[in-house]
Amino acid sequence: MKSALDIDGAKSLVLNLLGRSVDVKLNRGRNKIKRYKGVISEAHSNVFVIKLTDDIFDRISCSYIDLVCGEISLREMSSSIV
Repeated sequence: MKSALDIDGAKSLVLNLLGRSVDVKLNRGRNKIKRYKGVISEAHSNVFVIKLTDDIFDRISCSYIDLVCGEISLREMSSSIV
């Protein structure tokens, strides 16, 4: 399945979500899908860092290619309380 993102689109997506709470879905293949909650804390030219909450790891680093290939997906968490 072809992704709608390219490298520039992935970088702009991460820069728009910088400092916001995100829901991270990490697909490592063969039904190994992990979900994390965290905040995008850093964005560099080739990678970005997500500071995790409620997990044994404190952060993960991902490349923009991971977004383009679909290995990782980001979704902003809604902060409204209903």
